[in-house]
Amino acid sequence: MKMLPLLALLALPLLLARCAPPPDLSTPQGQCEAQADNNPEVRRLYAETSGGSTQQQADARRRLPIARRDAYIACLQARGLAPKGGVEAVR
Repeated sequence: MKMLPLLALLALPLLLARCAPPPDLSTPQGQCEAQADNNPEVRRLYAETSGGSTQQQADARRRLPIARRDAYIACLQARGLAPKGGVEAVR
């Protein structure tokens, strides 16, 4: 029974992030944020954070921000708004 409060506490940041106001779709950055949220890999990881084993959920929570950032940057690069290359974030 002690595991349930711990899981709820760990899921809180993800739930709050999903409760954030939607991105401003009038800007290219906002459009890329929305596109990143709808990326198939990001959506799959969101789904994994609420199902499966505790280890699978933890792994999905760890990989989710990386996948979202990668999808966002790819969208910006496709629109010519982010330079190609540069320093890769530490993983």
